[in-house]
Amino acid sequence: MSRETQLWIFVDLELSGPIVGTHSILELGAACGSLKHGVLDRFSSLVKPIGPAATTNAELFARAQTEGRAPEDVLKAFAAWCAPFEKHLAIFVARPAAFDWPWIVWYARTYLGKNPFGYRVVCALSWDLAKGRKFDLKLPAGAGKAAEAQLKYHMKSDLAAAGLDSSELNSTA
Repeated sequence: MSRETQLWIFVDLELSGPIVGTHSILELGAACGSLKHGVLDRFSSLVKPIGPAATTNAELFARAQTEGRAPEDVLKAFAAWCAPFEKHLAIFVARPAAFDWPWIVWYARTYLGKNPFGYRVVCALSWDLAKGRKFDLKLPAGAGKAAEAQLKYHMKSDLAAAGLDSSELNSTA
């Protein structure tokens, strides 16, 4: 797979607090794309909280309680959404992966009985630091929009670093 066609799935989470298993994923968002094709698809879902603990995101917590889908339904839908991209060896990206990815793995093992996503995940924060960049992007509200914004930011940064034009980067897929 070439650098231009490598698929990236940026994942973003909104949480009710910092402790996996005590707090909840309230929103799961993702965006998939490549340098050559831009943004290919997006995923976003509110997730019903797994318990009453909420130390952050009180407003989103209340909304997820009434509008969120059951965790197992969201994880099944997310796994189905990811499957076609994973067949093409898509790599997951999170910022920071050391914090976000354990949530994905715990929810998958707890609600699907397995982890269909594996452990092939890149930390966007480390990626930027290794390339001498500072992550300088104000993220929009919502996990889905934040995942897409991060995907576009990294694709444009990589194109610029390679001296390539990013003006034709597909942003309306």
